[in-house]
Amino acid sequence: MNIVQELEKHRHFNNSEITIANYVLQNKDKVLDMSIQELAKATYTSTSTIVRLCRKIGLKGYQQFKITLSANLQDKFEEIASVNADFPFTNQDSNLDISKKILELSRESMESTYQLLSNEALANTVQMILQGKRVAIFASGDTYIDALAFQNDLMKIHLNMLMSTIPSEDLQLALTLDKNDCAIIISYSGENKNLVRLIKILKSSASKIIAISAKRDSSIAKLSDIVLPIFKKEDPSIKFSTFSSQVAIKYVLSVLFSCIFASNFEENSRQRIKTETILLDTRFR
Repeated sequence: MNIVQELEKHRHFNNSEITIANYVLQNKDKVLDMSIQELAKATYTSTSTIVRLCRKIGLKGYQQFKITLSANLQDKFEEIASVNADFPFTNQDSNLDISKKILELSRESMESTYQLLSNEALANTVQMILQGKRVAIFASGDTYIDALAFQNDLMKIHLNMLMSTIPSEDLQLALTLDKNDCAIIISYSGENKNLVRLIKILKSSASKIIAISAKRDSSIAKLSDIVLPIFKKEDPSIKFSTFSSQVAIKYVLSVLFSCIFASNFEENSRQRIKTETILLDTRFR
């Protein structure tokens, strides 16, 4: 039996029973710890009304109601814990169910990506970026926005990163880089045709290359000096949206920015405080 579905039907419920049903639906976890007297008080009803409601949905009483509700919620939790990254929700899910599934998908994506990262890879990446005479970042599609946000974060600590504002000009930007420069390439699949062509140009000029990708054996990863791996769960073909991969990419870029910031913490903190102080009067309060 699915108690939630039975309560949502309101089948043959009187007004008091509807009040109890709505309270349970809105406070499912809380109700598990409530006595029948506490539930009656919270809903301004009576214990006899609660028992009558339990029997109307096929249960013997309130204790069986709580046991069954607990089992239902556990089943729901296990379902949410194994969210399909490509199709994480259905039209049968409530808005709250969808929010839980996206939360779980995001958490899984970040935690799994964290397990793939290493202190050595992050340290080498930071060093490569800071030692580069010029640093450029390349991305396409959804990841372009993430790259732009990363560029903006670095600008705030006076680290200028090159990025083509016109997608068709990224190859031209790659042609300007040389052995003293560093390039960051973001590609979930590691097989984006334009980026593969671009990385070959970078390789020919001996530029240092950092890849953020879900596939260590991809064309882009194989040609890179450092690969920062991200959790791979999405199918490369059809999906609702890039929920999991976008969270993973944003997480890695946030980590990378934080590591760069921490590498010169005192100076970067001073710069940020100075900048924020200057800009404070320009913002609405």
